[in-house]
This record gives sequence, C-alpha cells and structure tokens, in this order.
Amino acid sequence: MTACGIHFARSRHRAPLRDRRRQPGERSASIRRALAAGACVLAVLALGACASFRGSTAAREPSASASAAKRGLGQGAELRAIGGSAVTGLVRVVDHDDGATVTVAAFNVPIGEFRVAIQQTPNCTSPNGFSAGPAWAPPASKRKPADLVSVLVANASGIAQASEFVAGLRETGVNGVAGRSVVLYAGSRVTDARPDVPNERIACGVFEPVQPPRF
Repeated sequence: MTACGIHFARSRHRAPLRDRRRQPGERSASIRRALAAGACVLAVLALGACASFRGSTAAREPSASASAAKRGLGQGAELRAIGGSAVTGLVRVVDHDDGATVTVAAFNVPIGEFRVAIQQTPNCTSPNGFSAGPAWAPPASKRKPADLVSVLVANASGIAQASEFVAGLRETGVNGVAGRSVVLYAGSRVTDARPDVPNERIACGVFEPVQPPRF
C-alpha cells in the first residue's frame, strides 16, 4: 500500500483535530485521492491474481512432464486359470539395465515349487495351455527356455510373490515379451503340451503394455 502512496497521502493531508471542517475544494481533492488509492489497490490485486495464475500454470506443467515420464510401465500379463486350477495373478516385465525384472504375484497356487516360462504364442484360449505354444527364451539371454526364470515357491496359503532379474530379456523387440504369453507350471519342470491332454500348466496370460491408473 505504501508503494501506491496511500499512507503518505493520508499523513500529509490529515486535517488538524481542532478543524474537522473542509472546504468543497478540499473534499473534492480528498475524493480524488481516495479514488486513486482504490485504483491502485485494484491494480495490485490484479497483478497478484495474474501472478497466482502463472504460478498455478507452472505447477501444472511438471505434472504433465511427470505423466510423460511414467510412460513405459512395462509389459504385464494377467493370469487366468487353466488345467482345472484356480490360479489368478499378474506377471510383469520391466526393462532394467541390460535385461528386465520379472515380477510374479500369484494366488491359489499349489503349495510348493512352480515354474514360470515365457511362451512363444500370445494365446491362452485352450483349456490346458497348448495354445500358448512352446516355452521361449530371448537370444540375448543365452539361457534355455525352461530355465529362463528360476524355480519359485508358493507358501502354505498358496501365495507366490517373487521378483527376478533376467539378463537379455526386454519388454519389446526381438528379445522382448511383447506379443508373447506366460505360463505357470506346477512343480519344478517346464513341460510340453499336447491338445486336450492334461499337463502341468496351471495358469496363462498374454503380455500387454501396462497402463497407468486412471482416476
């Protein structure tokens, strides 16, 4: 307010206590000063509002950048039960350094050891998992398809949660899981499947890009 000269104007033009009466000219001048002070206040408020608007816009800009940065959340496969099991869960593959991290979260898994294998074909329609094709491994991994992911263990509640780094594996590309599927096998072996013949395959899911949550 001092920058607008309001306090100075009041202090310089305040009438003595013994004489509160002002002439018409003085009253006009006082009114003009009040109007000028009011205009100054409005100008200051307008500038503050503009600054606040610019600040709020700047605050929103990092959010857009953050959203862009969060793209590429990996490839995920939602597991569905096959072979008469009740398994559900999710397998997620996220690029990391020269490979990828494979994260498994599965429920209703038979207690004990089980295997996870990337399958060649993105198809989980057959009841025994035959449609997913044979197990697959990326050329860069230099591993056998059956040994791409280590043996995992489900606890006494049938819950399995594990994360493992696999060198050479990627989200996309020639070494990627995009356009492929994943199968869970009961026991410690990754076995072949034949049409309509029971086997160790207990869950299957097709890899798709993981989408960010929407609110």
